[in-house]
Order: sequence, then C-alpha cells, then structure tokens
Amino acid sequence: MSTLTVPDATLAARLHQLYHDQSKHSVYQSVPAFIARALGYQEEIHSLWRSDAPRYDYLAARLDLSAEATIADVGANTGFFTLNLAHAFPHWRVEAYELNPRHAEFIRLTAEGFGLASVTVRSQSCDFAGLERLPRFDAVLLLNVVHHAGFDFDRELPDDNAAYTRYIIAYLQRLRAHARQLVFQIGSNRGGDKSRPVHPRDDDNQRLRWTSDVLRAAGWRMSALGYAQLDDAGAVVFRDAPDALRERANTGALAESENFFAEAKLNRFPGEFHRRPLVIASADEGNT
Repeated sequence: MSTLTVPDATLAARLHQLYHDQSKHSVYQSVPAFIARALGYQEEIHSLWRSDAPRYDYLAARLDLSAEATIADVGANTGFFTLNLAHAFPHWRVEAYELNPRHAEFIRLTAEGFGLASVTVRSQSCDFAGLERLPRFDAVLLLNVVHHAGFDFDRELPDDNAAYTRYIIAYLQRLRAHARQLVFQIGSNRGGDKSRPVHPRDDDNQRLRWTSDVLRAAGWRMSALGYAQLDDAGAVVFRDAPDALRERANTGALAESENFFAEAKLNRFPGEFHRRPLVIASADEGNT
C-alpha cells in the first residue's frame, strides 16, 4: 500500500496547476480514487463523456501477468492508468511514456508523493520510429493515442484513410516485438477530427470489423473484447462481447451484413468515445 509522503495541500495545489495546462490533451483524465481520497482533490470527468475508472477495472481484471510484470503506458497523459496500476500492483514495474512535460511532472510528483517506487516516467516519443527504442514489456497500454498519427506525430503520413490504415497495421506490427500483450482502444476519427472519419460515426459493426482487421493483419489476437454499457443504476461499465463474436473477429469471419450489437445484446451509446471497442490482445505466435 502506498503512503503519502508530502503535505496534502501542497501536492494538491501543484497537481491542479499541472493538470490545467491548456494544452490540446489537458483536462482529459480523472484523478485516481486513491489520490482523491488522500488529498481531497479531484478533477472529475463526466462519466457519460469518457469513463476512465470502468476501463481501468475492465483491463486490470483481464491482464494475464506475472507478479513481476513490466507495463508501458504509451501516451500516459496525467497517468490515470499508470498510477492506478502502480498502486494496485506494487510489484509490477510501470513506465509512463508522456511527452507533455507538465503531464509527465504530474505523474512524477504523484508517484513520489505516494511512494510509488515502481513508476518511471519517460519523455520519449513512441512515434513509428520511436517504437524501436522501446524495451520489451509484458504489456503495453495504447489507449486512444495512435489515431492522432499524422497530426500530433508522424506528420508526414498522407491525409487519407487508406494510408492511415496501412500505418496503423505497420505500427501495431512493429509493437509486437516489444510487448506480449496489448491493451488497445482507438478513435474513429483521424486526429480526433470529425471531418476525417475512418468509418461512419454510427456504424458500430464497421468499427469492430476495421479494428479487428488491423489487429489481425498486425499479428494480434483478441483475448478480450469489451464495450461500454449502462448498468441498472445508470453507471457506465464495460462488459465482454460474446466469445463467439470475438472469435469470428479474430478469424476475419465477420460478415458485413451482421448486426453485431443485436447479437451481443449490447446497447449503443450516443457518444463516439464509448462506442470504441476496448481490446486486450496477445501476440499471435502463428503470425510472424
């Protein structure tokens, strides 16, 4: 269990300042609950807009890792996933890759303040070339980062969907050399720009086909496929899609005419963010 080692008010004030840095990806993640309890400090993100805690609960319960695992959180932002993993699994080594210096400092200060000695923050690019410099990890978290290729990084990428899809496949294929497991979620619009959709906003079936196709082409096999749903109390939770649906996605057997959501008895969210599949995948040893 981590222990707070600095005065509450001092740390909370500095974290609040770093969080609101007015950059493109600021005010993006919630503050982990264990930090909020200790400091009385929270930056609340509305759960119906984007749900960090349910996504964390889903992936933490399904990662298949040893007691001495190594994790990379690529594009860690203010470290919601990094810090929660380090707090819950103190024997795991967690490396946060974050180029925004204020967000990186947010993670460092929090880790130091709570004695999370297993956290390392890397100001290292994970663009396509930068992947070669990554060490080998047991798992890599790549959550809603790589759809910014062509805009925030690898800006030479042509501005069209075909080139983008080839890039995503190549990126994920290169990542296989550096990770045994992948936690993956990706936006439906290139660069987060609604005028650059990869597939129609309301076509959840095509979204799943595209996501499973690029993963399969890159040599990854989905071991878990989760979707955001509302429970009986109206809270957001992530639930597994049926095994049969996931396996058809793994083998490329999803027909274009299928209505996946009706089969899976899943409800559609109105917002695009919650309609992104949350995937845990393993390197497919039969695809080298």
